[in-house]
Amino acid sequence: MLSKDQTLGKYQILDRLGSGGFGAVYLAMDTWVNRKVALKVPHQQQEEIVDLLKEPRIMAGLKHPNIVELITVERKNGIFFMVLEYIEGEGLDRLIRRERFLQPTRALEIGLDVCSAIAFAHGHQILHRDLRPANILLTREGVAKVTDFGTSRVLEMQHVPYAPTRIGSPPYMAPEHFRGRAVFQSDLWSLGITLYEMLTGTVPFYDADPLKIAQAFTSQPIVAPHLRNPIVPKAFSEVVMKALAVNLGERYLSAQALLEALRRLKENVARETRPLGTAVLSTSTSGPHLTLRAATQSRLCRFCYRHLPRMAMVCPNCGEKN
Repeated sequence: MLSKDQTLGKYQILDRLGSGGFGAVYLAMDTWVNRKVALKVPHQQQEEIVDLLKEPRIMAGLKHPNIVELITVERKNGIFFMVLEYIEGEGLDRLIRRERFLQPTRALEIGLDVCSAIAFAHGHQILHRDLRPANILLTREGVAKVTDFGTSRVLEMQHVPYAPTRIGSPPYMAPEHFRGRAVFQSDLWSLGITLYEMLTGTVPFYDADPLKIAQAFTSQPIVAPHLRNPIVPKAFSEVVMKALAVNLGERYLSAQALLEALRRLKENVARETRPLGTAVLSTSTSGPHLTLRAATQSRLCRFCYRHLPRMAMVCPNCGEKN
């Protein structure tokens, strides 16, 4: 364990940010350039250097605005550590605990950021395997960044097209992950659980015994998010439930497919929402003049995000009562 004010080469330890099963993370100051960074120090310092380099080598190829950046790796005073971009914000897990659940529009924005990162990682044949709120950091501007690729695996599809180990966080692990056959779609399940938790404040199933969680996913239906939280639009709920299909053939086939579904949800919101009092320039025989549209904001169906007629109680598009 490192202590405050201890130095590792040019890095001065300022604080301890957290610790997990594989390592501890510290806030440090790069004294040469006066920049705050995060240092990730693996617990198992006696491992072969090739094993210590697995995570940084994976991260080195992942330059994306929604993935925490690896700056370098070093070994000082006999201690191996990774130097990472420091995110001056908070973890998604803390935000959910504080807010209880997030507004659907906020959850959608975070989901888009995370799915974009995962689609990029999958494009580089990298399976994250531990996607969950604790591994998603939010900047002060609200941008989500995925971190902790310590359990990630490069899938070589021409050899073994799945990760054979069961490493991960049980409440967020896909059914096939519990069987030791994690694939790219397993990350989509984990993102689905994360979206579910953002929208409802809880995961579908939780138990101290991981085997009971695995059994619940295959033996009990998941209650849809909009049934747990009525402010969740049904269209959003359906996207989450498709990401949580136990059958891989019914789940989104790729991160890109899920990303496109989330983008369509956002586009529907933008298209169906009209501003208050829009001024319109029109022309007539007497010359150009301004007319003001009715200063009312269009109503959206809370289930399908589509426009509702002015006095409608039932959506003509999806048939749901509003």
